[in-house]
Amino acid sequence: MLRRVCVTILAMAMSIGCASAKGPAPEPHLPAAATIMHVSAETAAPSAFIDFCRRTGFECEPDMSARGRVELTPQRWSELSEVNDTINRTVIARSDISAYGITDYWTLAGKFGDCEDYALTKQLLLRQRGWPMSALLMTVVRDENGEGHAILTVRTSRGDYVLDNRQAQIVGWSATPYQYVKRQSSFSPRVWMALETRADRPGEASVAALPVSKR
Repeated sequence: MLRRVCVTILAMAMSIGCASAKGPAPEPHLPAAATIMHVSAETAAPSAFIDFCRRTGFECEPDMSARGRVELTPQRWSELSEVNDTINRTVIARSDISAYGITDYWTLAGKFGDCEDYALTKQLLLRQRGWPMSALLMTVVRDENGEGHAILTVRTSRGDYVLDNRQAQIVGWSATPYQYVKRQSSFSPRVWMALETRADRPGEASVAALPVSKR
């Protein structure tokens, strides 16, 4: 099964590359600056994530050479948009109960996937494009109905944005209707941090002084 998933992801990556090769696209406009999330303390990782790491260790290893936020250039924004759009369009939503017979099973998306599978696959494709793991953080939230949901948080020089299989557009984290619970640490993907409330804090919109990775 893992082989089929890897082949599918390779095909997705090639489709993104082919789309980019049709000719020079207009330079995308950068999004409005977003605010940044604030972590409080280390917390337990989701049990299904721990199982995922046992099965696919590489996806849970840190990038030792990069710790800061990614400088969000027009090229980087275009990469984010391409990956987000491709995975949202090509993966068919299917619950873990329907696919695997259990309530929570994290894996890379093949033809089908649940919310965390979309996010994990976007994380992998962006890493393959040179994005550091420290800027691509799996995040657990509660949606409008109080149910668990997983998204990918991207830490940039313009703030924190989210890639979500339920939304076509990439938006700042505070523009979503979610209650944020926890996310991966920027220092180690295996460590998870609790998140503070979504209410804005004084000065949090300013990210110019934050360390930025040029990678």
